[in-house]
Amino acid sequence: MQQMADAGAAQYMDCVGLHYNEGIIPPSQTSGDPRGGYPTYFFGSMLQRGYRPFGGRQVCFTELGYLSGNGYNTPIPGNFGWAANTTVSQHAAWLAEAAVMASRSGRVRLMIIWNVDFSDFTPTDPLGGYAMLRPDASCPACETLGAVMN
Repeated sequence: MQQMADAGAAQYMDCVGLHYNEGIIPPSQTSGDPRGGYPTYFFGSMLQRGYRPFGGRQVCFTELGYLSGNGYNTPIPGNFGWAANTTVSQHAAWLAEAAVMASRSGRVRLMIIWNVDFSDFTPTDPLGGYAMLRPDASCPACETLGAVMN
């Protein structure tokens, strides 16, 4: 990011595109991830990672999501094992909390949730585990997001 900023990228962008899809703790938490303290593990530090180098250019989360394997018959693949303990309730609550934090920050122009209804969940790629619409057709995240978005 810093190299892009140093090269003058801010003059060519509407916003700084970011993906945040490896969280396993609430977005308001700034420490306590069992994997360590890498900035992409935390919503706040990820936001700062995109915002700070570009002199305050707003961030666009072009992919924001939390992985939960609940409801699928296939276990979460080993390379996604970091999310093995994330529940659907946490998935829903954290999406809503991230939306509130993004809105209140004044630093986020756009937030796209990954994903709404992607259903594929294979032994090598659990993309469906990010979906708001769960395998049983329930949508806990629709309720939590609806409550905070009116």
